[in-house]
Amino acid sequence: MAGVAVRLGLAGPATELPASGDNPGGFYESLPVVKINHNILVRAGCAWNLCLNFEPGRWDGGAAEREKMAAVLAAEFGEAPFVLKDPRLCLTLPNWLPVLREGAEVLVLIVVRHPVEVVRSLAARNGAPEAQSAPHWLHHMLEAEQASRGLRRAVLFYDDLMRDWRRCIAAAPVAWPRAAAAGDVDAFLAPARRHHAAEDAAVMGATPIGYMLGAAWRMFRQLAADPEDAAALANLDHLRANFATWRALAVPPGFRVAMPAV
Repeated sequence: MAGVAVRLGLAGPATELPASGDNPGGFYESLPVVKINHNILVRAGCAWNLCLNFEPGRWDGGAAEREKMAAVLAAEFGEAPFVLKDPRLCLTLPNWLPVLREGAEVLVLIVVRHPVEVVRSLAARNGAPEAQSAPHWLHHMLEAEQASRGLRRAVLFYDDLMRDWRRCIAAAPVAWPRAAAAGDVDAFLAPARRHHAAEDAAVMGATPIGYMLGAAWRMFRQLAADPEDAAALANLDHLRANFATWRALAVPPGFRVAMPAV
């Protein structure tokens, strides 16, 4: 979605995270933004893939960090409308919002990819077991939804983007600066770029996490039709509370990951 947004005229980062063998099309992530998000997790004793005990908004770096964030945004994106993307933002958005709101209208696109595909992708790239990556998918998605309430937003599905990107982005509350770049987007979203496809019916198994993943998937489908669907939001609140109980039992008290700040 970030690559599509850049092709439709939003500014990408000046210092982009380099492409990799498993993602040769690029990540469209700002390296300085990634470093700030990494350090926020480090303060909490977490890493990007070991952060079930991370509580968004608790690890506020204060005025000094907000000044650094503002300087990074100015250097990376200037004055143009821009796209800010990093999976860690699902957890760190509360830290960024005060800074983002000072200089821009904040529009949120929650892009939902099937958890089966994410699990397979992380297994292939990082050797991550399903028991680790599936709960982290749920944690990231639930926190992203919670943190973006009250903002103009849309829930977009990765499948829909790949199937019919024009119809998909029409649901986004964004005035695209360059809507005529259709050829660039078509080439960028070539089917060969997609890996680990899963059907809607694919499930994660009859476990507490499997049931919660299925419930979250259904609720996000409802939010795709209406981002403020009251029933879906209430169900997500209930699910988030149940998942918080599960996380408290699954993560040992005092658990911390030894990670260097950057």
